[in-house]
Amino acid sequence: MDVEIRRLTPDLAEDYLYFFDHVGFTDHPEWSQCYCLHFHFEPAWDAEDEGRDHPWRERAARLVREGKLQGYFAYADGQVAGWCNANDRENFCRLVERKELWDEASRGKRVKSIVCFIVAPALRGQGIATRLLERACEDAKREGYDFLEAYPVRGRADRYAHHHGPPKLYKKFGFTAHKKYRRDCVMRRDLKGQ
Repeated sequence: MDVEIRRLTPDLAEDYLYFFDHVGFTDHPEWSQCYCLHFHFEPAWDAEDEGRDHPWRERAARLVREGKLQGYFAYADGQVAGWCNANDRENFCRLVERKELWDEASRGKRVKSIVCFIVAPALRGQGIATRLLERACEDAKREGYDFLEAYPVRGRADRYAHHHGPPKLYKKFGFTAHKKYRRDCVMRRDLKGQ
């Protein structure tokens, strides 16, 4: 299998929609309307969504075209096969709201956050998430970020609950536990101290 990793750009908006419409959630259709927007969610969206058939799909397309939704696609043999949502931490409304995530060590520092992985069901377990994370790490360092962060679920969980990526995936790339909470944790990689 030939795997290529590409950064999400506005010209890949149709690939983004195709992946979420037809590939990523074929085995978990109850999540098919998320379009990986949970961490971008703003409370004002509820009022805007009233009476609309596919508001999150429309919103995702707009955010991709505006360059506000960022991340990486994995293409396997030319077909979109996986997704990693990686963006500046301050661009994720849900992370900004979680004040316990912010600390003195990151004040005034650039932090890139990785919040989600989705791999086509038939291709799971073949290293696609690893390749996506590898690219996110390389780019964050090249872009001058101080830290990379991720927010995986702690303890035992099924593959769906591990959509943030399991802790062992991050450990392979030098992330360490920075903060622990009841259900999840912050794993961080210091890009400047390496």
